[in-house]
Amino acid sequence: MKSRAMKNIPESGAEIPLTGLWDFGYSETEKIPACDAVATVPACADALAERFGREGYAAFRRKVKIGGMVRLRLTGGLHLRVFWDEREIGQSVLAYTQEEYDFDAGNEAIHTLLIVTDNFKDDLPSSVFRPYYDFYGYNGIYDTVTIERLSPGKIDRIQVTPLARMPGSVRIALHAIAPAPAEVQISFDGGKVQSYPWSEVLTLSVPKWKYWSPQSPHLHTVTVNGKEATFGIRFLDWQGRRLLLNGKPLKLVGVNRHEAHPEFGAATPEALIWNDLLAIKRQGFNFIRGSHYPQKEMMLNIADRLGLLVWEEALGWGNREEALTDATFRARQEEQCRKMVRKSFNHPSVIIWGFLNECQSELETARLLVWRLRDILHELDPSRPATFATYKNQLDKCITDMDIVSINTYPDWYDDNRTTADFSAIGKRLQDLSDLFPDKPLIISEIGCAAIYGEHSGFRWSEEYQSEYVTTAVREILRRDDYTGVSLWQYCDTRTAHTTRSILGTPRCFNNKGLINEYRLPKLSWKAMKQLLAKKKI
Repeated sequence: MKSRAMKNIPESGAEIPLTGLWDFGYSETEKIPACDAVATVPACADALAERFGREGYAAFRRKVKIGGMVRLRLTGGLHLRVFWDEREIGQSVLAYTQEEYDFDAGNEAIHTLLIVTDNFKDDLPSSVFRPYYDFYGYNGIYDTVTIERLSPGKIDRIQVTPLARMPGSVRIALHAIAPAPAEVQISFDGGKVQSYPWSEVLTLSVPKWKYWSPQSPHLHTVTVNGKEATFGIRFLDWQGRRLLLNGKPLKLVGVNRHEAHPEFGAATPEALIWNDLLAIKRQGFNFIRGSHYPQKEMMLNIADRLGLLVWEEALGWGNREEALTDATFRARQEEQCRKMVRKSFNHPSVIIWGFLNECQSELETARLLVWRLRDILHELDPSRPATFATYKNQLDKCITDMDIVSINTYPDWYDDNRTTADFSAIGKRLQDLSDLFPDKPLIISEIGCAAIYGEHSGFRWSEEYQSEYVTTAVREILRRDDYTGVSLWQYCDTRTAHTTRSILGTPRCFNNKGLINEYRLPKLSWKAMKQLLAKKKI
């Protein structure tokens, strides 16, 4: 089949998106399917109804005119393999993680790029994505594929750290393709260009700088030898119970959000991401927990501009002791965290690093990996707090060693059999947790209950029941000074694994705890939150 897409990559070395129509093939048995159809990229092969729930291989192919050393950047599904002119140049088993592959593309000519993804799930301890995870693992290319030329002396990475003790000053860490240039030309916000001798680290003052905050999300740019990076000047601190932004206490009120939609799977288009985040901001929320994996670059770009605060975390969900003590799983978790920080470091919206949601942290054997991931995050970025979400409460062996104590709790939902609304247990649970963890910032990282859109009986699973539940929870958090914040579970209904251990709690194969449904139609709880947050401004 003749390839339907080709783009000439300019000599400038700019990063070029390879979007549009690609040749496409799908098979449930062939590891490299024949490309006898077409598909857009990004795309998820099993977002289509006829393939949903089925495991298979998806192949995406296109022509690219380029040569020399290049960098290919992409974010795939559960597993991916990358071929250049039939030569395998890379693979990944780190779902949702942005990967980079540097390689020699050969002579300046038309070459064939082939990306093969799959969604086969095994229950090996080493697997990053397990069959029982409470969200669906899609098969495809989740985000834009880009390619750029690499040349000696090219600045290929800029990392900007605002200095809290020197307001308006930033630490700029540079990486260049060897050999490094003799000097660098630097300008801020398109202003005056100044020359400096090459150094891997420079400390400079930003002219006419302004703080970044949710109320005033001011962004700056720095350009180094033609390479541009966007950043915000803000600093975080955590003291006792308080999490501070620019010296002022934060009260986080928001939602957990999955990157998912029934029509697109995890390959959500930019317009949908924008509409989601704008709706969250207009609702009165100031916080998003990016559950349960690294977030797309576009999502963080939008959060930067809207002034939304983000918790970003490495992929993990309910991982058991067999995984936490497995050498391969531990190495993969470390690699995820390193790649997440490298990708997202410059985004001022990211204020918390997380990992291993609801792992078996009540076990002594969990400490080695949990502590290791915390230490890696501190080493790579001491300017942000690290945490993970637990529901083990007083049994947890690890959570008090984090910068923030983060608790997933569902009183009057999983631990109660009543059918009518009586939410007195919420306030009691919050008090009990506060008594257990008195010395650090305390966040309710998940709380909520399910409602089927259009169900109005007033009993469990009704919109009325959910509305009163989440309103009670948020009202309690807002009135208490001992809580740093809350992220409701969840923003919208999302598909989950049809083989999940809690199948009776996921009708329609959806996690139905969204404040809106999967097509973004609001439930009563969404409207109730709007009214509550309008009265109690964060």
